[in-house]
Amino acid sequence: MYQIFPTRLDNVFDALGLARLMPWRRVKPQEFWALRAIDLEITAGSRVGIIGRNGAGKSTLLKLITGNVAQTEGRIEVNGDVQALLEAGAGFHPEFTGYENIRASLTYQGLTLTEIEVAVEEIAEFTELGQFLSQPFKTYSLGMQARLVFATATALKPHILIVDEILGAGDAYFAGKSSERMKELVEDSGATVLLVSHALEQVARYCDESIWIERGRIVMRGPSIEVINAYEEFIHGLEDRRLRAKRRKRLARSLDRATLDGYADAIVVALELTGSPGDRCDVTEVTLLANDQAEETLRVGDVQDVNPGSASTVSLATSEWSSPRYEARHWFRSVSVAPGRASARGELVFYSYALLPEIDYRYRLCYRCRGQARVTLTMTRNGVRLGEPISLPQGAAWTESSIPLARGPGSVLETATEFAKGSGEPSEALPSASPVRRWPGEGSVRTEQAVLVGADGQERAVFEGGSPLVLRVELRARRSGHFNLIVGATLARLDGVPVSNLVSPLLSIHLSAGEHRWVSVTLDQVLLGDGQYVFSVSLFEGTVQEETRYDLVARAYEFRVVGNPPLVAGSVFRHPARWTLDPASDRPAGSPRDEVAPPTPRATVA
Repeated sequence: MYQIFPTRLDNVFDALGLARLMPWRRVKPQEFWALRAIDLEITAGSRVGIIGRNGAGKSTLLKLITGNVAQTEGRIEVNGDVQALLEAGAGFHPEFTGYENIRASLTYQGLTLTEIEVAVEEIAEFTELGQFLSQPFKTYSLGMQARLVFATATALKPHILIVDEILGAGDAYFAGKSSERMKELVEDSGATVLLVSHALEQVARYCDESIWIERGRIVMRGPSIEVINAYEEFIHGLEDRRLRAKRRKRLARSLDRATLDGYADAIVVALELTGSPGDRCDVTEVTLLANDQAEETLRVGDVQDVNPGSASTVSLATSEWSSPRYEARHWFRSVSVAPGRASARGELVFYSYALLPEIDYRYRLCYRCRGQARVTLTMTRNGVRLGEPISLPQGAAWTESSIPLARGPGSVLETATEFAKGSGEPSEALPSASPVRRWPGEGSVRTEQAVLVGADGQERAVFEGGSPLVLRVELRARRSGHFNLIVGATLARLDGVPVSNLVSPLLSIHLSAGEHRWVSVTLDQVLLGDGQYVFSVSLFEGTVQEETRYDLVARAYEFRVVGNPPLVAGSVFRHPARWTLDPASDRPAGSPRDEVAPPTPRATVA
């Protein structure tokens, strides 16, 4: 647990023990649990990957094992020599030369002078830094620093090797050498390896099993491939939610560009107690449900429940929550009426990329009451109150209540929803604040919206390589008439590299003013490499020429492709191909015949 003080000065006073001498400025720090209730045992010779999002607690766990940080509670037992590669340049003095840093590091680790000289020669040869080893460490590039730190740390063949986000440092050539060295350490030396990395292919390559940590807790432990698959599914779900909201937010007229990739909605769920001193309400879990599926769960009182970087958090600054408590397998916090008071308040904050109007949102609250206090719940959305306060049933046992999220103003999507439904006449061009660009056109037919759907017919923004993708475009006529319409969908990588133009055949249709029609283009298989892509949609009359263009919405419909095999993941497009093996013309009679596996089915794009 870290204590977070309001100012650096308060932190210094506490560290020096001076705070108790100055009661007039004594402040209560905020307690932040980075890890709690972690229970694991790693046996000698294991190769364990530790994965999770930034801030999950991975590096804190490694620092506890290495002894860089002391635990607040619990017990840690480490048997064996530990060597840690926690960050490039850690423990190396910037003014010392490379040779001086090597000798100092090896001396600190207990090597004799003879062993040090042998190791120095081997490290110099491995790093290939040459004369740079006689230069101050501060003059090295980050890649050169990584070479030296990695080579020095792995020269000892420790019992336990801990690697934190440094394995891929350096250039491609040295990365190959470091991979070979890691293979020797991991597979030949029998060392116990703990590897923290966001490069999941490294975890899969070096580690037999993995641990997934989320918000200071172990979510899953097991064979690396199973844990990695579960973690990627979780991440892709978050990414899908963000990209779908981003597409909707592009249509908002009053959009601040800064909200496009970030959170656009902040929901404050406030509990208000009215009663006598000592009355209290305990809260253990609050879940935001989207169409009855859990979208975000806040375990109140559990580890990292006050993490401001998470999508849900307990607000201590504006509330009267107690410290975390544990009872009967429940972590919880309490809101209590203090002596001399008649009420108390506790606030929880949920952040969302966007609350989509077609989804039914509700909160599921798990709580219990002690005493006779009246408990009401109020929700605000971006500072605007939603509905009237709701009275919660009382009960001494843990109780679940489901509270619908009332509709109301205060969301960036309110305007976007009206625009998407066609209520009101949209302007000829979207405002400059929006990253969507509607290019000039004749305007008789316009693109109202477009959605990307998967094989299940549900809207999505993350697609597996090789899976189906359908782009559905809603058109709206601004005048009555007969149109010989051509629809174009231009596919590009997010960095602007063009990939393909998908052009419809001539669509001869009659439309009345204000009438809406849908047209779809289907990719039976997404033959794209991993990465982010975007569609532009254009409408033409008869021929694909600028003078015949009705409408063009540029770079508006973004999606991500994931899950391709390593050999094709980095490509832009996987072109269908057929391989053949020509017969050998000079093979002696009676030689074994060549065999070629049957060709895989050729992909088609509709």
